Amino acid sequence: MTRGNSLGLVLTCTLLANCGGGGDDAAPGTDAPPGDRAPAGPTGDDGPDRRPDDDCLPAGIDDSTPFSKTYRVVRLGETTFEGTPYPIVTSMPWTYTLAAVQCKKQFPIVETDTHYVVESNFELPYIKGVTDDVAWTPGEKNKGWAIGPNDDPADLVQKNGGMRAFVYHVNAGYEYGYSVYNGDPVPGDPIRFTGFRPAWVVHPEGDAYRMFFLDRAAPDSQGFEWPRHGANWQLNFGLYVDPSGRVYVPKRDKAPLADHDEGWDDYHGCVTINKASAPIPITRTQFPGNESYYASETFLPGYAAPGAPGHKYWGHKGRPMEEVAIWEDDGAPGLNSPGNYHKPYSGGCDQAGFNFAHAEGFTWPELRAARTKLGDVPTRDQLYKITLYRYLGKDKTTELLGTLSYEQQPNGEWIPTGSGPEVRSLNDANGRWIVNGPVFQDRGDHVFAILEDL
Repeated sequence: MTRGNSLGLVLTCTLLANCGGGGDDAAPGTDAPPGDRAPAGPTGDDGPDRRPDDDCLPAGIDDSTPFSKTYRVVRLGETTFEGTPYPIVTSMPWTYTLAAVQCKKQFPIVETDTHYVVESNFELPYIKGVTDDVAWTPGEKNKGWAIGPNDDPADLVQKNGGMRAFVYHVNAGYEYGYSVYNGDPVPGDPIRFTGFRPAWVVHPEGDAYRMFFLDRAAPDSQGFEWPRHGANWQLNFGLYVDPSGRVYVPKRDKAPLADHDEGWDDYHGCVTINKASAPIPITRTQFPGNESYYASETFLPGYAAPGAPGHKYWGHKGRPMEEVAIWEDDGAPGLNSPGNYHKPYSGGCDQAGFNFAHAEGFTWPELRAARTKLGDVPTRDQLYKITLYRYLGKDKTTELLGTLSYEQQPNGEWIPTGSGPEVRSLNDANGRWIVNGPVFQDRGDHVFAILEDL
């Protein structure tokens, strides 16, 4: 494997001067070349090199960070907090990216005017320039699809009696291209989920299959009723696989498989800065899709992370993503709690603002007591606190919003704590706290979420 020193920039941004903590004395953001300044905080990545070969690296990858062997790092810009500059990056373990896992596999591909047909034997395939932002979901039998790790797609196609769609996951910061909220829920749907429509469907046509794309103005105008979110909705979203194991992938100009319209922008009104001593893995649930915990960004020490879409749950500091992005029953007798006991926080930054809270599973009193009794007690090194600051652009001052943390009790249990002017109790039995609100870009405001060791 050969390596170069070049760095692709997806986009370059410099946040406003004095937008870091420390008020008027904060140093302005700068946009020096990435190789000219070492990131703040701890550095180093002594793990195995998980990167794909150079010819499989998608555009925009930062191959120069101390964490680039383990994580797919994309640099988006830079911010400054308390006089210290931090690169803004989005990062995700290479083992969860389709490019690193599948790029070297050579599957026969047939190209049509609208899509590709890949003879991948039920595996989620990689097509450079088309599926670069699609993620690989590890598992024993799932072949990369965002289904149960022990679910065999061939068995599910056979059970369905013919071609069916499978949902896939996407890289950190992206949203799922396979669904569209069409704004046309059926009457009487109080949650409006039926307004979600697949962006494409595949139907048999003679001895072959034809791909159709959603006409948002007239979804039922193509000779059949366009599917909706609803009963058995999971069969209607994703990439279609036929009984022979061929996967049907739409062309990028017809329907992108992933996008980040609700993720990054060049303003970065809310960023998360990891000043703790180890990476912190973040997961998200999939919607529309299978409700589970899928790999999202990892907050790297010494770096800032942008806002990202999705309902997110934060793992323990220093734990690998493989121990966090799971939906298994790790509860206690009579206290099922799939996968979320080891996730102390939820929420985060997005384009609209910020929403940070203690997570419900880790703070569930009965489960917490049962797991503590069983000896499953997180160490102090695995936990961390979140402190939020808001920079007010008009006043050029920075204010404390509050801190979410944990305190260990004499019996070993970790109890959630909250303090600060903008922190509110959720008034539930779990004792959780929350801090949330908008970011007013027109005022020049910014919010910084600072992660630190306990």
